Amino acid sequence: MLRRLIADALAASAPRILALPVGRPEKVTVRFRESEMRQLAEVSHQRGMTRTGWIVALVRSRLASPVQHSPNEHEVLRAIVRELNRIGGNINQIARAANTSVLQGRAVEPDLSVIQEAKMVIERELAQLRSALQGNADYWDGRR
Repeated sequence: MLRRLIADALAASAPRILALPVGRPEKVTVRFRESEMRQLAEVSHQRGMTRTGWIVALVRSRLASPVQHSPNEHEVLRAIVRELNRIGGNINQIARAANTSVLQGRAVEPDLSVIQEAKMVIERELAQLRSALQGNADYWDGRR
């Protein structure tokens, strides 16, 4: 069930991802007017990024590099991954217990309410993951 849910989440059209950038970083100097610097400071602050980090992320997004994440988005994604890992561990324990019961000749009586609850948690976490990834893609594609 978890594999199917993850496969469904990943079935959406995959963004075109080029190879990761290689080589030594080089410095580029860009000049902005005072009013533009204020705007850059504001928009980068809203994303939880430095001005330079925001400008680099913007350029990379336009060069079709992997999607850029702000520190807040990284934390949200880490929390979702942790929760999905916990659920996966619980599912493995359930499967191990069921297999042990069968090997010992005992009938396995699944608790459907627990399975349904786990399914709802998985679906909720996957929806949050989709939302976070889509919101990020929309932002860097200029749709937000």
